[in-house]
Amino acid sequence: MTHWIRRPVPPHEEINVVFFRGMSLDALTRGLLTARRMPLAYGKGADWSVVMHDLLGWDSDDYGLVDYGRLCRAGGELAVFVTEPCIAKAHGPEFGYYRDGRLITGLSFETPSYGVGERPDLLAPALTAANLVGPHADDDGDSDMRTARAIATHFALPDLDLPSALGNP
Repeated sequence: MTHWIRRPVPPHEEINVVFFRGMSLDALTRGLLTARRMPLAYGKGADWSVVMHDLLGWDSDDYGLVDYGRLCRAGGELAVFVTEPCIAKAHGPEFGYYRDGRLITGLSFETPSYGVGERPDLLAPALTAANLVGPHADDDGDSDMRTARAIATHFALPDLDLPSALGNP
């Protein structure tokens, strides 16, 4: 991780990477703990900050997704990378952007051309420019990284060591 992450994350950890702004670290941490997700590391940036947390809940049978909409009320924004949404089935990463408690846009890295949320096509220009969707789409085996970079650039997210954050060497 970059120098501004406060604590190293163990390798091969199933983590979600949550960039946030317009809300306090304390509020986000309390929300994650209420959702039974253990925060693992955090970093404070000039605009966006980041928290990394366990993908799975601390109960052995808790495989549900975090309701991020509930965590970012009243002016909060979250840009969430779910790095391994279903490791047993080998699904690719997912992304969701939440604002004021609503899912604005989201996508699976496996099918980035099919967005969801209030503005499912919000990322289409960035993904098209990166040749990930559209007539010139190119899957060169590095599409997960290119997708993460296109999203990070679109939202002006701070730089993380994305291969490590997404579980790639």
